[in-house]
Amino acid sequence: MMRKILKNKKGFVSIETIIATTCALMVVLLSIGFFTWLFPRVMLQIETHDLAQKAKIQGGLTDATSEPVNSDVEQFKNRLAQMGYDKNQVNVIATTKPGNLNAMGVTPLHDNGTNYIKRDSKELIQLTIQVPANNSIKAPMSFFGLNQNLVDNKYTIVESVMSERW
Repeated sequence: MMRKILKNKKGFVSIETIIATTCALMVVLLSIGFFTWLFPRVMLQIETHDLAQKAKIQGGLTDATSEPVNSDVEQFKNRLAQMGYDKNQVNVIATTKPGNLNAMGVTPLHDNGTNYIKRDSKELIQLTIQVPANNSIKAPMSFFGLNQNLVDNKYTIVESVMSERW
């Protein structure tokens, strides 16, 4: 049935059919490129939200200096490595606003110490994650002549939380 619609009785394909098929193919390619750029970002946002919840509970994030085994930052980087990101290119920054204090390397919950952001300090912990982006969307965009600066080379996720640790 479809073959009869696409072909003329003489065996030729009409120019309208070629144009419609080409347009449909371009929309599909652009959709695939956009999805391959967007899906990893959504997964990264979920992981960043989990990390922000840890920072909220313990007043910052532990790193290799404050907790050599199973630090929050290393566990986060390992989960991203399992998702296919390069662990060495993941950049985790945790600072407070407006005081600009470092919220990395805090005392873990199970240890006694005062190196953490306290709840009554009214400081907002801002967690910034930067990971190299998937560049597969650039190929369909370049075909349409769109500006390459529309797509950043990094995923940058920023999440802010207040400390709950007294």
